[in-house]
Amino acid sequence: MYYNYYPYYSYSNHYPMWVMANHSSLAQFPSQLAMPTNNNSFPPVNTRQLKISAKSMQAIMQQSQLLTSKIADSEQFAHNLMSAAQLSNKAEVDRLITSTGITIKFDTKFTPDGIQIRFTEHACCGLTLILDW
Repeated sequence: MYYNYYPYYSYSNHYPMWVMANHSSLAQFPSQLAMPTNNNSFPPVNTRQLKISAKSMQAIMQQSQLLTSKIADSEQFAHNLMSAAQLSNKAEVDRLITSTGITIKFDTKFTPDGIQIRFTEHACCGLTLILDW
């Protein structure tokens, strides 16, 4: 009976032709592995929508600044907001947030650990503010 001391064999025909470095005639790379040479595979760059999104994001950030400033500056407001969220009083949470002067659309979600406020401006962009307590 023959016992194999080496469980793995290295056969020269085990690897594709282009991998073998000592092969006498090097085969070319398969076309699916070659880098594309056509640089026109993407459409031309148009920054119009990106600039619109950036301008809208500036407005969203100003609105979120109103809320975060109010929370940071007013102990009573922070207490009322946290209390209403912990009691799952969504109407009161939304009313308190609107009372800060926010005019854009927002959606709130809260857990016992914190609150998430998603600000959106049209359909182009949004900002999610996550505050823990």
